Amino acid sequence: MKKIAIIGAGPGGLAAGMLLSKQGYHVDVYEKDQYLGGRSQPLFLGDFKFDTGPTFFMFKEILEEVFEKSGYKLDEEIEFNKLDPLYRLIFNDVTLEPTMDAQVNYKMYENYHKGTGEAYLKWRSIQEEKLIRLTPLLKRPFSSLFDYLKKDTFHALPIIHPFQSIYKSLYKLDQTGPFIHSLSFQSKYLGMSSHQAPSAFSFLSYLEHGYGLFHTKGGLNKIHEKMGELIEKNNGHIYVNTPVDKVLVKNKQAYGISVKGKDVMYDDVIINADFSYAMTHLFDDQDLNKYKSRKLEKKEYSVSTMNIYLGLDQVFDFAHHQVVFSDNYENYLEKLLNGEFTDDLSFYIHNPSIIDDQMAPNGKSALYILAPIPNLKSHQDWDAYQKEVEKKIYQSIKDKLNIDIKPHIIEKKIITPKDWEMNYNVYLGAVFNLSHKLSQMMYYRPHNQFEDVNHVYLVGGGTHPGSGLPTIYQSALIVSDLLKKRDDLK
Repeated sequence: MKKIAIIGAGPGGLAAGMLLSKQGYHVDVYEKDQYLGGRSQPLFLGDFKFDTGPTFFMFKEILEEVFEKSGYKLDEEIEFNKLDPLYRLIFNDVTLEPTMDAQVNYKMYENYHKGTGEAYLKWRSIQEEKLIRLTPLLKRPFSSLFDYLKKDTFHALPIIHPFQSIYKSLYKLDQTGPFIHSLSFQSKYLGMSSHQAPSAFSFLSYLEHGYGLFHTKGGLNKIHEKMGELIEKNNGHIYVNTPVDKVLVKNKQAYGISVKGKDVMYDDVIINADFSYAMTHLFDDQDLNKYKSRKLEKKEYSVSTMNIYLGLDQVFDFAHHQVVFSDNYENYLEKLLNGEFTDDLSFYIHNPSIIDDQMAPNGKSALYILAPIPNLKSHQDWDAYQKEVEKKIYQSIKDKLNIDIKPHIIEKKIITPKDWEMNYNVYLGAVFNLSHKLSQMMYYRPHNQFEDVNHVYLVGGGTHPGSGLPTIYQSALIVSDLLKKRDDLK
């Protein structure tokens, strides 16, 4: 039986662990923290519970495939709650609440601005076809430039417009700001602005509109807690509070890992740690070629986030998911694009306590606020900036939503880009990994079968297909297929 070490119990590592333990490999998963999930792990403040990072789930189909190939049925293992409406979007002159119903959304846009409803239906039709053509590209590895010459790539090109941004593709349909931004703010899931993100990624918002958003009772972290249970049920092993020190390499071949000063031999190593952190901490620079430290410094990275976790003494009328757009959203995007700071922030609010009694004591609420901000390449006094951002957000909530939350705070924790790097091992605090520009996608993204060292495989947002939970789970499916095909040939 071949032995595989998985470094990191984030979503990609756990999905790979489920799949490979079912395939008959001896699987050991090493996690540096107490809880599973990586940036999707639970966070506790007194009697309050939060999801540290992602707070909603979309495109269940990929996770269903992971569970099915691991011998389980997703809906029998985890309780999902479909959200309707999807979220509340607050602009200066309008509040939009999209649903999965295309006709309801048509009327919503049309009521705001005549003609925008028709633009929405056209957009939806384009995205449906785009997803059909893109899906084959997301499901297979890009290990060679010749992969671009395959039939499915040529089939996708006419509709994905690779050199056009999400913003431009929407602007061609309708120039109304709330229309464009309500269907492009999802580019922040990639850590980019809509002016940066390639138009191919507009399918992300369609996944929400076409397939829905889900809440898991007890938080999204319950998914990864369950995945850990099922790995062990499949005879895999998980070691928490066990950081890996090094990947052992000889003659460009990985042969094991070093853990707590002890060398442990493995046939293969799967890395689910933040990619650039892994390259700079888990390998000796001399063992790398494409991804030496000096080369990583020249890469382009996503934005970061400042996350505020609040335990409140009552439940407020925030939507389950809510985005408050800045006063001048175009200016905000431009500054974010250029790595500049602004106090005219756009931010996201997660208020699960309105539907889930497991997140906070009765009558109280666990409120999560996230503001996209530049990563650590933009030098900043984080202690001072943290206070400034926090103050601005509370004031904006008071001004725009008529809710003063400050007197109701009884628990609080803030995570800044500096904290993401120091405490969560995220290179530059860039929580969405390497930027998703074209020159860092598909073949030009770190390969699922790692190029620099043999017997090393990559899962997670830093490899193909990219950042975001569905694509992270897909990276695990790709890696499990690569290993299975390799070993079936022997």
